[in-house]
Amino acid sequence: MPPTPENYTKFYNAIAAIKSPTDKTEEELKSAYQVLFRVSDVLDGMTETSEALLEDLVRGGEVMTDSLDTLRSGVDQATMETVLSSLIESTGSVQQTVSASQRDLQELKAVMDKIQSDLAINRKTLEQDPLTGALNRQGLEHVLAKEVKRARRAAHPLTVAIIDLDEFKLVNDRHGHLVGDKVLMHFSSITKAVLRESDTLVRYGGEEFLLLLPETDINGARYLIDRLRQVNARTPFFHHSHHVDVRFSTGAAQLKSEENGHAMLIRADEAMYRAKNSGRDQVVLAD
Repeated sequence: MPPTPENYTKFYNAIAAIKSPTDKTEEELKSAYQVLFRVSDVLDGMTETSEALLEDLVRGGEVMTDSLDTLRSGVDQATMETVLSSLIESTGSVQQTVSASQRDLQELKAVMDKIQSDLAINRKTLEQDPLTGALNRQGLEHVLAKEVKRARRAAHPLTVAIIDLDEFKLVNDRHGHLVGDKVLMHFSSITKAVLRESDTLVRYGGEEFLLLLPETDINGARYLIDRLRQVNARTPFFHHSHHVDVRFSTGAAQLKSEENGHAMLIRADEAMYRAKNSGRDQVVLAD
């Protein structure tokens, strides 16, 4: 293939289209149940260890109390030796129980660390869109709550932009859903290239994407969308030497002091529909 811009684009599209959506629902449920059973076993083990330690400490405390009472009442040498022997035996028993409990708790901690690691992997799988690799709506819930709290605490701006690919149904109708999936992966890839590491890309709907932009005001969001529009224009998608035109409408909203994250999303969504109804291929800022 000659090194023309069009052929480089074809090569990129071919590589980007390798990943395809898969149905992981049954596997995800199986994995989730396995983790739950393991957590239950660990909690049962921790309960048993704690109960055994507590019982031995109570017995040791009772022995010490009785021994102190005996010493206070005045004792002879024989009784003193008996009391000390009892205290030594009780202390040794408690020490053995504490050592055994420490080993058990260390083993349980290692298991919990492994479960925590597995949970992080499973959570990433559950919160990731299998087609584009972006977060899905479930993943958005967690990130949105975290970023809203962080913005409030640090008094930093937080802005969200909702992007809808214009007339995407025509792409599916003309070229088929497989090509439509490739267009979505292509657009997701160039969007990730434009975003910062602190920004979040979400597959918000069928052909809708959401950008969560920490420490970015509404004007910064407009600048980013304009930059994405330029990159999108310079990186066209080709199917069998046919240029598939990809344009998008965007609505953006900045978090207000009196609202929560979901209210911000609603305002951005309303702004996006105003952009669609005003001729498409443009950005509308909420308020």
